[in-house]
Amino acid sequence: MTNITVDTILDRSLLGFNISPSEAVVLLKQTDPQALNSIRVTADQLRHKQAGETVTYVINRNINFTNICEQHCSFCAFRRDDGDTDAYWLNWAQILEKSTDAVGRGATEICMQGGLHPQAQINGKSLPYYLKLVETIKQEFPQLHLHAFSPQEVQFIARLDGISYTEVITALRDAGVGSMPGTAAEVLDDEVRRVLCPEKIDTATWLEIVSTAHKLGVPTTSTMLSGHIETPEQQIGHLEKLRSLQQKAIEQGYPAKITEFIVLPFVGQEAPKSLRRRVGRDQPVLADALLLTAVARIFLGNVIPNHQPSWVKLGLAGATEALTWGCNDIGGTLMEEHITTMAGAIGGTCMEVETLQSAIASLNRPYQQRNTLYQGVG
Repeated sequence: MTNITVDTILDRSLLGFNISPSEAVVLLKQTDPQALNSIRVTADQLRHKQAGETVTYVINRNINFTNICEQHCSFCAFRRDDGDTDAYWLNWAQILEKSTDAVGRGATEICMQGGLHPQAQINGKSLPYYLKLVETIKQEFPQLHLHAFSPQEVQFIARLDGISYTEVITALRDAGVGSMPGTAAEVLDDEVRRVLCPEKIDTATWLEIVSTAHKLGVPTTSTMLSGHIETPEQQIGHLEKLRSLQQKAIEQGYPAKITEFIVLPFVGQEAPKSLRRRVGRDQPVLADALLLTAVARIFLGNVIPNHQPSWVKLGLAGATEALTWGCNDIGGTLMEEHITTMAGAIGGTCMEVETLQSAIASLNRPYQQRNTLYQGVG
């Protein structure tokens, strides 16, 4: 592909048009430094136009309430079987203690996800257990926003209890869940999922559950686990599904939609050996993650204006660089993050607010604390 094609695509995107999937694939396959720089500059200009100059962050805490999981995703170093020496399952007091600590440190959000633990039930039902997780926190701290339970967890509860996704999401929403993490998406391509996470929900189910959340007034985020076995075409197919899903929420006038998109580069250091061998490296390739970040901004920015890198996966320097490749948000403080760290990530598990602010200031961009739904705080 000549540079003229790249320039034509980028010029169209700067005029406010949505680029096509095939055009996005052309951008993702560029290796020429000049073309890559043009893509970066375009993504940065679109970020400025769609999200402004200010870089936002959220003060939040992660609570991974158990690592016991019935599934065996090929990339996961977090899961354990019940009875393993390092398996854990937090009790109500521990959940409350972590929430209290988070509030003491200024958190506005608790992000809660865990393994799919078949014993996590009350009176033989799964949903009451999850509702109690929510209520344990919300009774004590009604002001906290609970960003909790992925589409995979919703499907797990619905399957175990024999109820609909609508019933599960409505009950969680009414108990106090404020938004749903768009995790478990990995790559929304069933060929990839068969290798990566054969027991997980398929693409159609993920999209159905997220769309149902939007209909029921529960905002979601969106993610992509990238840089393992997927092709550029499959990456863009994933972005195309997200864009269509968001356009549907907007066109149908649903009360909620996707609030942000996050690239999650694959960390293979502690991943199961078969996938590690296939991928052939332990840490993400920063250049690949940055190009995908830029193309995601160009492809999604008209309908999903907030883009965030993962400092846990890329390290703070990499995440800061991503702010010049189309991102307008640097994510959260997290305070405690096990899933990626157990995979061997270098980014650490906690970020002080001042550290995030300094990283943003190093780019001469203003910073602003936000809440989960991208409203300014303070």
